[in-house]
Amino acid sequence: TGTRIDELPTALQPLATQSFTLARLYAGRGIIDPDELATGLSELLPAEKLHGVETAVTLLDAAIDKGSRILIVGDFDCDGATSTALMMRALTAMGAAVDYLVPDRFKYGYGLTPEIVELGIETYRPQMIVTVDNGISSTEGVARAQADGITVIITDHHLTTKPVPPAEAVVNPNQLDCTFSSKALVGVGVAFYVLGRLAKLRREAGKSTVQVSQYLDLVALGTIADVGVLDKNNRILVHHGLAAIRQGRCCIG
Repeated sequence: TGTRIDELPTALQPLATQSFTLARLYAGRGIIDPDELATGLSELLPAEKLHGVETAVTLLDAAIDKGSRILIVGDFDCDGATSTALMMRALTAMGAAVDYLVPDRFKYGYGLTPEIVELGIETYRPQMIVTVDNGISSTEGVARAQADGITVIITDHHLTTKPVPPAEAVVNPNQLDCTFSSKALVGVGVAFYVLGRLAKLRREAGKSTVQVSQYLDLVALGTIADVGVLDKNNRILVHHGLAAIRQGRCCIG
């Protein structure tokens, strides 16, 4: 049976007069308002809604100013690798002293384990550890780092039903008390939000900063490879990242 225009969601009816097929496709996929199709960067959800982001950027800002040694602890899948690369590039451009570790899961387990913290201390003597794409259940590793006076910031996207580790800052849209309305951000998306907020804070204070949107190629790659749901927010990130890749404004390889 055919669908009539007046059976479509009201907001899609003007579109249906131009392309009935498109309007039906969108309606079938649960997109009932053309606003959901907007891809401008200004349409991204504001970072302030991410629980813990203000604390995280305040700590990172101070660490850069003091020249503290920062260690990024990543993960070896594509999301973890792009998150690590994004943090390394953006923080270095802001003037941070930063190194990274990507743990061997067979040797050290998954996430910020006490063993990986010990390897990090031995190798880099960090004053701050930032996790990307992991850490939301690493209570023991956080305690091990804090025992050596290391500040810990966790950035992750994995689901959790437990209380978060007592790190100095935890940014994860899927932690219990976060009201950020896109739960589909992957690790690199969370890292992008933290860095974007940090860059803005430093720009407003007249400090060394960077335009984090230049790294959206990495965000698109990690989001797609980690099979992040393309809700409006992720679609915007991927749209701009793919455009950059097509134009050659991207990492080699």
